[in-house]
Formats: sequence, C-alpha cells, structure tokens
Amino acid sequence: MAKISDHIFPIFKLTGNNIRRHPVINLISITIISIAMLMLALYFLAYINADRAVSGWRTDLKIAVYLEDDLGAEKLKLLKNFCLELKEVIRLEFVSKDMALQRFKVTLGENSNFLSDLPENPLPASFELLLDDAVAEVADVERLARQLQRQVGVDEVIYGSYWLRQLFSLLKMVKYFGFIFATFLSAVTVFIVASTIRLSLFARRETIKVLYLVGATRWFIALPYLLEGVFQGAVATSFALGLSYAGFSYIRFWLMAQVPQWSMAPQLEFFGFAPLLFFLLLGTLLGVAGFFLSSRWLRNSP
Repeated sequence: MAKISDHIFPIFKLTGNNIRRHPVINLISITIISIAMLMLALYFLAYINADRAVSGWRTDLKIAVYLEDDLGAEKLKLLKNFCLELKEVIRLEFVSKDMALQRFKVTLGENSNFLSDLPENPLPASFELLLDDAVAEVADVERLARQLQRQVGVDEVIYGSYWLRQLFSLLKMVKYFGFIFATFLSAVTVFIVASTIRLSLFARRETIKVLYLVGATRWFIALPYLLEGVFQGAVATSFALGLSYAGFSYIRFWLMAQVPQWSMAPQLEFFGFAPLLFFLLLGTLLGVAGFFLSSRWLRNSP
C-alpha cells in the first residue's frame, strides 16, 4: 500500500525543480510582489498609527466656552449646570481671568514681561469642557458649539473647528483612498503571479504533455505550480515586512531625534502578531489566486 509521503514528496520535488529551473522569472515575480506588499504594509502602518493618534486626540477633545465679563454668580452657576447636563460633556473646568493670565504668561515664557504693564487683565474667564470619546463626528461638535453659543452669558465658543474638520476629513480620505489603493495593488500582484506561473507552464508544455500521456492526474501536475505561487507570495511578503520594519524603525528614530517635543513619536507602533499573520496570509492567498488565474492552460490541456 502506497504511503502518503510517496505522493507528497514527488509534488514538492517538482515544485523545487520548477523554482530552480526558472530562477530569473521567480526572482522578478518575488521582487515585484515585494514592492506591492511593501507599499501595502507602509500604507497600513501609516493609517493605523494615524488612527491611533486621532483616537488619542479624541480622548482630549475640548471646547472652550468664553464667558462675558461681570457675569453674576447665579448666571454662572446656571450655565455651569447646563454644561454638565450635556451628555457629550464628561468634565468641566472653570478657568478664571487670573488663571487664564497665568497660563498665558507660562506660554509666552521669557516674552511675558510686557503683560505686567497692562492696566487690567484683558483675558476672559471660561469653561473648558472635555468631551466624551463617543463624539466622533465634526458635525456633533459643531452642533454642541452652536447650542452653547446660544446660552446667556456665553461670549464665544472655540473648539478648533478648522483643524478638527481637516483632521477628520483627512482620515476619511486616507481610509477610502487606501481601500482603492489596496484593491489595485492586490489585483496587480495576482496578475504578476499569474503571468509568472503561466510562463513557467508554457516553458514546460512538452513535459506536461508527457506527464498526461503516462497517466499523471491533472492535480498532480497542477499542485507544484500552486505551491510555486504560495512560495512566491510567502517569500515576497516576508521580505516586504522586513523592509517595512526597517523603514518604520528608521522613521520613528528620526522623528524622535529631530522632533523630540512631538509626544506621539515614541508611541508609534509596528504591526502586532495578528496583523503580521494577516499579511503573510494575504500574500499567500494572492499567490494562490494567481495560480487559479493562470491554470486555464492546464484545464484546456489534454
């Protein structure tokens, strides 16, 4: 009775022979797939870390409610209670005129000397409202700002509308562009693998015909080429991930050295185990897809 290894070993042997006999074709295919997977990996690294940064900023999203001068204690209390009752607000801090002036002096540093010559404190008192993490849309922040602006005793509401709108718009654009970009690169990768395997099939067309004549099954002939596609995808993805890690480490180190005050630089992270496994699986599946796209020649063979 034939052992399973008696069937498996010849298939792996044929796969190795295919790879050894066409090193240039395989090298070109692996190189191009590596470039495609590297671009995908760098995109996802940028998107994941940008999303993490935005999520961090969301946890510290604040609205500054500047108050009118000479606001009475009763009106101040009513306005404070109104702010605390808003479901989007999780914390309120009252900043008096004196506290605002002290903060401004700290911000100016050595250039704050001229503030001592002012006849009176020109800065208004304010409420700083820390918003809930669930506030994820600019429209929600704008609606809340308009609601606060209509209250008695409120002079102005500031929430960084311009940069907030730009930030959320940029993140959405990157997300949608990345989906199109990833789809395009995946399609190109599948086409490259399919073309490589098709060239290999064409180069060995006479050998394949002989194998058919001596009774080899269609799957016995096809499996080595399937494994060749898996090999190309796995090797190329591993190489791409290695390059992306080297590039990511260099950029992170450069940012920490050149922009030490940027607090997000040390928090930048590379892929964890699950994303790494996903990329390896994706590269392998692209290789398999390339095989099935190129296997029409085998299906049409005798």
